[in-house]
Amino acid sequence: MRVVIKQITKFIIIGVSAVMVDLIVYYTLSDFLNVNTDLSKAFGFLIGSVYTYILNKRWTWRHTEKSNKGMVAMFGLVYAISFIFNILINKYGLVVIPEFNLNLNVHSDTQNFNIFAIKGHKFLAVFGATAVSAIVNFIGQKFLVFNQVKLDPKDETNIEVF
Repeated sequence: MRVVIKQITKFIIIGVSAVMVDLIVYYTLSDFLNVNTDLSKAFGFLIGSVYTYILNKRWTWRHTEKSNKGMVAMFGLVYAISFIFNILINKYGLVVIPEFNLNLNVHSDTQNFNIFAIKGHKFLAVFGATAVSAIVNFIGQKFLVFNQVKLDPKDETNIEVF
Protein backbone atom coordinates (compact mmCIF):
# COMPACT_ATOMS: atom_id res chain seq x y z
CA MET A 1 0.00 0.00 0.00
CA ARG A 2 1.36 3.35 -1.00
CA VAL A 3 1.33 6.10 1.60
CA VAL A 4 2.28 9.66 0.69
CA ILE A 5 3.45 11.39 3.86
CA LYS A 6 2.98 14.90 2.55
CA GLN A 7 -0.65 14.20 1.61
CA ILE A 8 -1.37 12.69 5.01
CA THR A 9 0.21 15.69 6.76
CA LYS A 10 -1.78 18.20 4.74
CA PHE A 11 -4.95 16.13 5.16
CA ILE A 12 -4.48 16.12 8.94
CA ILE A 13 -3.84 19.88 9.10
CA ILE A 14 -6.96 20.60 7.07
CA GLY A 15 -8.89 17.97 9.01
CA VAL A 16 -8.00 19.47 12.39
CA SER A 17 -9.09 22.91 11.24
CA ALA A 18 -12.28 21.41 9.76
CA VAL A 19 -13.01 19.76 13.11
CA MET A 20 -12.74 23.18 14.72
CA VAL A 21 -15.24 24.53 12.18
CA ASP A 22 -17.51 21.54 12.91
CA LEU A 23 -17.23 22.02 16.70
CA ILE A 24 -17.89 25.76 16.55
CA VAL A 25 -21.02 25.26 14.44
CA TYR A 26 -22.17 22.26 16.53
CA TYR A 27 -21.75 23.96 19.91
CA THR A 28 -23.13 27.28 18.70
CA LEU A 29 -26.27 25.71 17.30
CA SER A 30 -26.89 23.14 20.05
CA ASP A 31 -25.82 25.06 23.16
CA PHE A 32 -26.49 28.69 22.32
CA LEU A 33 -29.37 28.51 19.84
CA ASN A 34 -30.98 25.34 21.28
CA VAL A 35 -31.11 23.55 17.91
CA ASN A 36 -31.56 19.76 18.04
CA THR A 37 -28.18 18.02 18.57
CA ASP A 38 -28.55 15.78 15.50
CA LEU A 39 -29.36 18.76 13.28
CA SER A 40 -26.56 20.78 14.88
CA LYS A 41 -24.08 17.96 14.26
CA ALA A 42 -25.30 17.59 10.69
CA PHE A 43 -24.83 21.31 9.97
CA GLY A 44 -21.37 21.30 11.55
CA PHE A 45 -20.35 18.29 9.53
CA LEU A 46 -21.70 19.69 6.26
CA ILE A 47 -20.03 23.09 6.66
CA GLY A 48 -16.78 21.35 7.59
CA SER A 49 -17.15 19.14 4.49
CA VAL A 50 -17.39 22.07 2.07
CA TYR A 51 -14.38 23.66 3.77
CA THR A 52 -12.46 20.38 3.47
CA TYR A 53 -13.29 19.85 -0.20
CA ILE A 54 -12.06 23.28 -1.20
CA LEU A 55 -8.78 23.09 0.75
CA ASN A 56 -7.98 19.42 0.07
CA LYS A 57 -8.66 19.77 -3.65
CA ARG A 58 -6.14 22.58 -4.03
CA TRP A 59 -3.57 21.93 -1.31
CA THR A 60 -3.53 18.23 -0.38
CA TRP A 61 -4.31 16.65 -3.74
CA ARG A 62 -2.99 19.60 -5.80
CA HIS A 63 -5.83 19.38 -8.28
CA THR A 64 -5.63 22.50 -10.41
CA GLU A 65 -8.04 21.72 -13.23
CA LYS A 66 -11.09 23.94 -13.23
CA SER A 67 -13.30 21.05 -14.27
CA ASN A 68 -14.70 18.89 -11.51
CA LYS A 69 -15.76 16.07 -13.85
CA GLY A 70 -17.50 13.73 -11.46
CA MET A 71 -15.30 14.71 -8.51
CA VAL A 72 -17.99 16.65 -6.70
CA ALA A 73 -20.42 13.72 -7.05
CA MET A 74 -17.82 11.20 -5.86
CA PHE A 75 -16.76 13.51 -3.03
CA GLY A 76 -20.45 13.80 -2.12
CA LEU A 77 -20.77 10.00 -2.01
CA VAL A 78 -17.66 9.62 0.16
CA TYR A 79 -18.91 12.32 2.51
CA ALA A 80 -22.44 10.89 2.56
CA ILE A 81 -21.04 7.60 3.82
CA SER A 82 -18.81 9.43 6.27
CA PHE A 83 -21.75 11.62 7.31
CA ILE A 84 -23.85 8.59 8.22
CA PHE A 85 -21.01 7.17 10.32
CA ASN A 86 -20.42 10.57 11.92
CA ILE A 87 -24.04 11.13 12.95
CA LEU A 88 -24.57 7.57 14.19
CA ILE A 89 -21.36 7.43 16.20
CA ASN A 90 -22.05 10.85 17.72
CA LYS A 91 -25.62 9.81 18.59
CA TYR A 92 -24.47 6.50 20.09
CA GLY A 93 -21.67 8.26 21.99
CA LEU A 94 -24.15 10.66 23.59
CA VAL A 95 -26.15 7.64 24.80
CA VAL A 96 -23.29 5.55 26.18
CA ILE A 97 -20.96 8.24 27.54
CA PRO A 98 -22.19 9.54 30.90
CA GLU A 99 -22.74 13.30 31.05
CA PHE A 100 -19.90 15.27 32.59
CA ASN A 101 -18.38 18.72 32.32
CA LEU A 102 -14.78 19.68 31.74
CA ASN A 103 -14.01 22.82 33.72
CA LEU A 104 -10.93 24.96 34.01
CA ASN A 105 -11.04 26.79 37.32
CA VAL A 106 -8.64 29.17 39.01
CA HIS A 107 -8.75 29.19 42.78
CA SER A 108 -7.60 31.90 45.11
CA ASP A 109 -7.92 32.17 48.86
CA THR A 110 -11.13 34.16 48.54
CA GLN A 111 -12.61 33.35 45.13
CA ASN A 112 -13.10 30.60 42.57
CA PHE A 113 -13.12 31.58 38.87
CA ASN A 114 -14.50 29.29 36.18
CA ILE A 115 -12.48 30.15 33.08
CA PHE A 116 -13.62 27.42 30.71
CA ALA A 117 -16.35 24.77 30.69
CA ILE A 118 -17.53 22.34 28.03
CA LYS A 119 -19.76 19.30 28.08
CA GLY A 120 -17.24 16.48 28.13
CA HIS A 121 -19.58 13.77 26.87
CA LYS A 122 -20.36 15.86 23.76
CA PHE A 123 -16.66 16.44 23.15
CA LEU A 124 -15.86 12.70 23.37
CA ALA A 125 -18.79 11.78 21.12
CA VAL A 126 -17.67 14.31 18.51
CA PHE A 127 -14.08 13.10 18.80
CA GLY A 128 -15.06 9.46 18.15
CA ALA A 129 -17.33 10.41 15.27
CA THR A 130 -14.60 12.58 13.78
CA ALA A 131 -11.92 9.88 14.03
CA VAL A 132 -14.00 7.36 12.08
CA SER A 133 -15.02 10.01 9.54
CA ALA A 134 -11.40 11.04 8.98
CA ILE A 135 -10.34 7.50 8.11
CA VAL A 136 -13.28 7.02 5.72
CA ASN A 137 -12.63 10.43 4.14
CA PHE A 138 -8.90 9.98 3.56
CA ILE A 139 -9.33 6.56 1.97
CA GLY A 140 -12.27 7.77 -0.12
CA GLN A 141 -10.57 10.95 -1.29
CA LYS A 142 -7.25 9.30 -2.06
CA PHE A 143 -8.59 6.29 -3.93
CA LEU A 144 -11.95 7.44 -5.31
CA VAL A 145 -12.20 11.21 -5.63
CA PHE A 146 -8.70 12.45 -6.41
CA ASN A 147 -7.17 9.20 -7.68
CA GLN A 148 -6.33 10.74 -11.08
CA VAL A 149 -4.12 13.46 -9.60
CA LYS A 150 -0.51 13.03 -10.66
CA LEU A 151 2.17 13.53 -8.03
CA ASP A 152 4.79 16.20 -8.62
CA PRO A 153 8.03 14.32 -9.48
CA LYS A 154 10.07 17.21 -8.00
CA ASP A 155 8.33 16.78 -4.64
CA GLU A 156 10.86 15.04 -2.40
CA THR A 157 8.36 14.41 0.39
CA ASN A 158 6.65 11.60 -1.53
CA ILE A 159 7.74 8.46 0.26
CA GLU A 160 6.39 5.05 -0.55
CA VAL A 161 5.86 2.55 2.23
CA PHE A 162 5.12 -1.07 1.37
